[in-house]
Amino acid sequence: MKTAQLGIELGTRHLRICTRDKEEFLKIKNMIAFDEDAKLKAFGNEAFAMYEKQPYSIHVVKPMEHGVISDYTNMRYLLGTVLDHYFKRIRKTGLMIAVPVDITNVEKRAFEDLAWESASRVKDVTLVPKPILAAIGSGIDVDAPCGNMVIDIGASTTEISVISLGGIVTSRLLPYGGDQIDEWIRDYVKKNYKLAIGTRSARHLKLAYAKIEDKEAAMIKGRDLVSGLPKQEKIPIQIVEEKAHSQVRDICVQVKAVLESITPELASDIMNQGIYVSGGGAAFPKTAEWIKEEFKIPVHIADRPEDHVILGMQSYLKR
Repeated sequence: MKTAQLGIELGTRHLRICTRDKEEFLKIKNMIAFDEDAKLKAFGNEAFAMYEKQPYSIHVVKPMEHGVISDYTNMRYLLGTVLDHYFKRIRKTGLMIAVPVDITNVEKRAFEDLAWESASRVKDVTLVPKPILAAIGSGIDVDAPCGNMVIDIGASTTEISVISLGGIVTSRLLPYGGDQIDEWIRDYVKKNYKLAIGTRSARHLKLAYAKIEDKEAAMIKGRDLVSGLPKQEKIPIQIVEEKAHSQVRDICVQVKAVLESITPELASDIMNQGIYVSGGGAAFPKTAEWIKEEFKIPVHIADRPEDHVILGMQSYLKR
């Protein structure tokens, strides 16, 4: 671990990389684009700018799904490209990779193999449980003899974990997160307004809910399914709250199951310490309020919840 210089978080939506010696970290979209000859066209934010807008001659790939590597070849190529582009001067690099706990050994091995194969200058590879890093980024003393619960709500997964004495007591990975709200919004608008919209527009509506104080409506553009022509429609953003609340209720059901599986002493610690929430979903309005209503205990969300894992990685690298 002492040789590790780079920390990497492979998220469904973002790829983040930090160094041991700098406070800043790289954060780009986890996408890569190729032309019709399979040559690199763009990666990161430039590839995302092409997504859902590209012609047939350009193929845009999202190599991560539900917290694991879904397209190994392209994820390896993307990570190698990013390391060569941004961190070329670092020699004999030690890599530390954040990985979910509740995945198969084969899926974990894929993360390790990916790190070794992505760059020729890798000296060693260390896999670190993602919940530990999220907890550190949330401000938790993970080495303390005290039980803490962390709910990490990401783009396509939610991970519920109990941590004590520097280890994972139990962890449960759920196959839904913020992206599922986007998909639901697309389906809802299509069904009720006969308007086809893309992922960007659905996400725009979701983010509008978080920003617009009156919580009334947002103007969304798409394609009219009746006429086939471009159209804009005013959509009530209250529908976003209904779906988000439903998802939090589903998460709370799983939280209860996790609490029932741990010792009374750990459950007592969590009652006293409260629940810590991280990930992009933690920044959504009322997330903390809904969880608090369900369990009647404090709910904590530290600053920059979407970056808790990589912030925790920065601290972990300095150990």
